[in-house]
Amino acid sequence: MAQPDQTPGGGRTGLTVAAVIAAVCLVAAIVATGLWVSERTGAASVRADRASAAELDASYRDFATTVMTKLMTIRQETLSEDVDEIVGLIEGDFSEQFAPRRDSYEDVVTTTNVVADGTVSAAAVEHSYPDRAEVIMAIDQTIGNPKADEDQDRQYRVRVTVNRHEDGVMKVSGVNFIP
Repeated sequence: MAQPDQTPGGGRTGLTVAAVIAAVCLVAAIVATGLWVSERTGAASVRADRASAAELDASYRDFATTVMTKLMTIRQETLSEDVDEIVGLIEGDFSEQFAPRRDSYEDVVTTTNVVADGTVSAAAVEHSYPDRAEVIMAIDQTIGNPKADEDQDRQYRVRVTVNRHEDGVMKVSGVNFIP
């Protein structure tokens, strides 16, 4: 006999409502998990991009430091080789200015018997892009001249433009002294 307070089909209505609620909760949990994983992946990607940019900046800074140290250091016994090396590390406007004057530069250095030690005391990337950077540097140079009683200490501030080619090779294309 049917009970007067039960609907035909019995307790199926309550079971259906419970199943719908469980399905909605399951879908919400799957969506929330997907959003959480996506956010974590995005955050990891941002961290990786920042680390990659920091590594690239360090490469720009280190390359500019190497080139400017070579440029500001003068040795009589290796002058020609040093200038060859510098010419191989530069391009663009800087190369167009430096390379044609290399012979007169070598003549002056040889004639005056000047020696110099250059040291980059500070360097920082001012602007950085995947294909180039501007590096600001402070350089200390001690110049020795046999005609002078004492060595001369000089300080320079420069902005160095470093280009990075698709194959990863870097070259300096500009050196501008900052007053």
